[in-house]
Amino acid sequence: MVQLTVNGQTVEVESGSTILDAVRKAGFNVPTLCYHPKLVSYGSCRLCLVEVEGARTLQPSCVVPANNGMVVHTDTAKTKSARKFILSMIFSERNHFCMYCQDTDGDCDLQQAAYDEGMTHWPITPAYKPFMVDASHPDFVLDNNRCILCRRCVRACSELVGNATLGFEERGSSSILIADNNVPLGESTCISCGNCVQFCPTGAFIDRRSAYQGRETDLTHVNSICMDCSLGCERVVKTRDNRLVRIDGNLDAGFNESLLCYDGRYKPMAEDRKRVLAPQIRRNGQLESVSWDEALNAISAQFKAHASSEISAHISPRQPIEALSAFHQFFADEFKSSQVTLLGHDQTAAASVRLAAELGAFESDISAMKDCDAAIILGTDMVKDHQVAGFFIKRQAMHDLKMFIANSTHTHVGDWSSDKLEYVGTDYASVVDLLRAYANGDSAGVDASLKSLGLKSDRAEQVLGELKACQKPVFVVGKEFAKVENLSAYRNLVLLAREIGAKVVALKGKGNNFAGAILGYELDAQPKSTPVFYLALGDGHACDHTKDALAGSEFKIVQSSYESDFTEMADVVLPCTIWNEQAGHYLSSEGKLGLNQQAIHAAETQRSVLDVLKVLANKSGLNLSDSWRAALEEKVGTIVLS
Repeated sequence: MVQLTVNGQTVEVESGSTILDAVRKAGFNVPTLCYHPKLVSYGSCRLCLVEVEGARTLQPSCVVPANNGMVVHTDTAKTKSARKFILSMIFSERNHFCMYCQDTDGDCDLQQAAYDEGMTHWPITPAYKPFMVDASHPDFVLDNNRCILCRRCVRACSELVGNATLGFEERGSSSILIADNNVPLGESTCISCGNCVQFCPTGAFIDRRSAYQGRETDLTHVNSICMDCSLGCERVVKTRDNRLVRIDGNLDAGFNESLLCYDGRYKPMAEDRKRVLAPQIRRNGQLESVSWDEALNAISAQFKAHASSEISAHISPRQPIEALSAFHQFFADEFKSSQVTLLGHDQTAAASVRLAAELGAFESDISAMKDCDAAIILGTDMVKDHQVAGFFIKRQAMHDLKMFIANSTHTHVGDWSSDKLEYVGTDYASVVDLLRAYANGDSAGVDASLKSLGLKSDRAEQVLGELKACQKPVFVVGKEFAKVENLSAYRNLVLLAREIGAKVVALKGKGNNFAGAILGYELDAQPKSTPVFYLALGDGHACDHTKDALAGSEFKIVQSSYESDFTEMADVVLPCTIWNEQAGHYLSSEGKLGLNQQAIHAAETQRSVLDVLKVLANKSGLNLSDSWRAALEEKVGTIVLS
């Protein structure tokens, strides 16, 4: 620990902390612009200058280490004068007319810093030259006229996302922010995650959908969980007048470090499907709007008229655990329906649950990918799916990460790594055999596996040798590898991981796929046509197999938020709430429970899956218990290692 004095107050911080850390721990404020707690300190803006007794000049507190016995002053005449001069220079260099900026009225860090320093005008007359505005990106605009060259966006893109799209061109006052080799942002390698927009301290990045819709203090902030994959990234949903304005990463988040991908940040904002506005029943070949009572009575009558073997039920993993539990109780436990499935055809969770029952706990949490020195990725494209987990691998690959990637198609997750081996195909059993043979020194087995996979022996053995020498290897498995029919190869991989001290991370489908597996859903079965087919689609999607099964069924019930081919075929359509209109819990890949809070009030005609099930249960004389939490707590501990 290090002890120092800040403004006459003694404070103790951990070794390696900066002066800024000590200042803030002591309860004092020092303005910053280039500094961000999620990024490596850079020290370019010099706004955080403080006076340290004995030092010849003012010190940038964000990069200078705190030392024992230091005496620091943050608000002397010298520091105040320096900060005002720095701010004056920044304001004069480019177009910072706050009244015309979408980040005005206190949302901009630059403006707030000026207010904090008591600035009421610009002592230096602006003499800037205009820069081009890049509006080629569909989600945000880059305006170099408002850039202060702090490089927070560049550092976030590189240090956190591992994409390295952004950089600077030219020097001094002519410096401009560019994408790749100065191509339009919309044509660059940008992956539209939007983290640069959130990390920008000024209006240089303009969010297209939320610009000019109000200050942060005008918006209602609600904590949420993303359910577009099973990582369970924490985010903040921002609304105004009961409408969605913006989605940002939660700066206090755990594993996802406030990062979001396109699906978590912009995909919900870009939703343009037409909502189902009222319950409907098909009469004379046409869907007609009816009351909720009439629609639910028609469904209840069908349940009473058919045997359990004639009813099948299928639900989207985007639904909260409360709805999944009630749905399974209603159809599987009470009605004994012939088929109760979770949509998506992702067996990763089911295979992991079955294997854990046999071998005990074997999985690690997502953080294993943040400091690994070797990654063996089997059956998942982490650039397209589970993108935030892909960020962790990509940024490790920018340094010194050894990789072995096996997938049915080429994936770009290893583009930054020069020490990688890639197999494109689906013979995952041979891949595991190759890894086991090399780890055990079985040269004959290595040769046989290499021949089976069609890999060049010299290059393969070089990379395998490098992998074997690594100290923190991690196996990352996805839906193509972790299947019930591939359980033998999965088992061998887990046993190998235990032998060599590697960690295993299983990326489990979308939304509540993991919870569905624990609750007993069929995750490895395709929906089949039945006399009564109940589809709780919500705001999710379903595949062509589900569409074919629905088309072949006699009486079709579709509970959906949006109009689609499924609702067009239905005999009864029930309007459903979407993700931000309902509260509920979600279980992440690593077994952590997160709460998605309601942010928007739904129309009176739209109801959640859970609310509808409660009414149907009452009509059927059934009682639905709220025992899902106990079931998860009993089984999660045997699957995921903390």
